[in-house]
Amino acid sequence: MELQIEAFFFDANKDYLPYYKKFNINIDKEEPITNILPLIKEQSAEFNYNPTKEYFRVNSKIVGADIKVEEVVDRFGQELKIEPLLEYRANSSLLIDDSNFYKNLEPLKPFCNKEDLEFYESLYPIFFGSETFYFNKNYIGDSVIILAEHLINKDNSKEEEILEIITQEDGLWDGEYENNMFKDIDYSQTFESLKKRASNPPKNRVSSLFARSYKEVPLLDEYGVGVYGSYQFENRVRELGFNTISYEAREKKCGISLLDTNEKMALLKAGRVLSSAFDNGADILVVEDSKVLKYFKDNIGKIEKVLNRELPLNLYSLSDLQKLKEAA
Repeated sequence: MELQIEAFFFDANKDYLPYYKKFNINIDKEEPITNILPLIKEQSAEFNYNPTKEYFRVNSKIVGADIKVEEVVDRFGQELKIEPLLEYRANSSLLIDDSNFYKNLEPLKPFCNKEDLEFYESLYPIFFGSETFYFNKNYIGDSVIILAEHLINKDNSKEEEILEIITQEDGLWDGEYENNMFKDIDYSQTFESLKKRASNPPKNRVSSLFARSYKEVPLLDEYGVGVYGSYQFENRVRELGFNTISYEAREKKCGISLLDTNEKMALLKAGRVLSSAFDNGADILVVEDSKVLKYFKDNIGKIEKVLNRELPLNLYSLSDLQKLKEAA
């Protein structure tokens, strides 16, 4: 099987910015996806990776040796983008500085035995898949939160001490689990459970002073339509005769679950969704969930404030879009 690969390159010692190179790779569909790495290396000697920890991102999802080429192609097709686990920690191509994985474990290490440490090591790719790192590079990491619950479940007499550790600044209250693994792994309940047991969330309120209220923007004759919701919902939008644009944050969470406990983080996450849609050509964003639509509208001024930019998007429900079509 021939794959068209776009691979990430960056050398921290000489490059100011990362860049990508394209390769045609022939590989058997039954092989592990990690077997493409030495094949890229054969064509480009400056391409580097860690043969003992062959985790990397394919089209933004994290894969390892347990994933076959065929599985990846079935999902993404034969054009694949290869990137490191966490781009801003890249040293050389796919090699990353992973010291924070071990450093962030230190406060919980006294509670761990050998088996606990092995469990934590198994969470290595999940750590670097932590979505919160996009907004807070000092975040403790999803894997530390998952380990904390594991330790509490093993010995609940340590619950208060462990919760005290993980609810410090850059900890639990910044986290909202999002699965960035190729395989579906959902630790959302872990985060929700620990937040219910913990106390004194930071709130991190954002002032509404000088923040604008939502108001529709006049549309030009041609306008782009983005969708925030399920792909079934997007099909309903298309059935109305609208073409939809694609954008990077299409499947990302919008932070609504963080609004009451960490408003600033919630607004940053909402801003990522809205700015991604707008920057990719959306003049209208059609939102499936009515609660999320209200959240976006009620907080648009604050979202613009934390992003320090304007987002002149019209935020619609499907019925709003239907009315627009009928009025045309």
